[in-house]
Amino acid sequence: MAALQVWVLTDGRLGHLNQLKGLVARLQAKAALAVSWLNIAEQGFSYTSRTGLQAQFGCKQSPDWIIGAGSRTHLPLLWLKWFVGGKTLVLMRPSWPLFLFDAVCMPRHDAPPKRQNVLATEGVMNHIVPVTEGRNSAQGLILLGGINKHFAWDNDAVLAQVQQIAAASPGVAWLVSDSPRTPADLLAKVAELDVANIETIPYQQTAAGWLQANLAAVGQAWVSCDSVSMVYESISSGAPTGLLSLPPLRESRVTKSMGQVLAARLASDFETANLHQVLPEAAYPLWEADRAADWLLTLHGSV
Repeated sequence: MAALQVWVLTDGRLGHLNQLKGLVARLQAKAALAVSWLNIAEQGFSYTSRTGLQAQFGCKQSPDWIIGAGSRTHLPLLWLKWFVGGKTLVLMRPSWPLFLFDAVCMPRHDAPPKRQNVLATEGVMNHIVPVTEGRNSAQGLILLGGINKHFAWDNDAVLAQVQQIAAASPGVAWLVSDSPRTPADLLAKVAELDVANIETIPYQQTAAGWLQANLAAVGQAWVSCDSVSMVYESISSGAPTGLLSLPPLRESRVTKSMGQVLAARLASDFETANLHQVLPEAAYPLWEADRAADWLLTLHGSV
């Protein structure tokens, strides 16, 4: 059987790139695949005819599928479909009308319509591979977000929650890390708590694959509820996950998504969790990149 020709468009943003990497990796695990990538943040996108488009992707064969994530990829996806053929798959709700695309993977918090060519996903797809065995119950991870439009960030409240988690589980070594949105002095304030079982590491000092490796190893993880990508990465990893609590600023797709996570018992709420016990596992496994790959291959076989 001939390899499935897939062209992938990325806008270079890490969250979008991780969605694409996760889906492509699972497609490669399930089918013969020939993949060509174009990062329009680095190379731009030239609205040329067939030959020029093939040159951009370094591939003379027409694609079976053209996949993109991020609003900057939506018009290029449609341009490619018109000039080189192939079917389009967009991840997340597109900025253009749905009927223009052949397939869409859309999180439930974006209210996806019930259509054969629309897959409703639990949150944001990612590249994390679940690990269910070999976890170290004596190690824990705490991931901090920061200033955002959806939840009221409060350094003191976050510090208090981190301190309570560590104090309630003295036999667990907690590694705390931040992110680009975290207030600059917060991680230093965590270190100043002078709690014996807390260690800090700034995100700038972490290497590629650090988060995936740690999520695969720890016995449990806590993530601030504003950090949607990290929340779903933690749940997808198989690590029992808790959400640090922050008051919502308004009702939004992000606050709705975190509410859905708690209602589905995919993660525990700090307000109701028993901090003296290891967090419970998610009510069911979450590996949306794998599910999306199965769906796309089935869709491809039916068209």
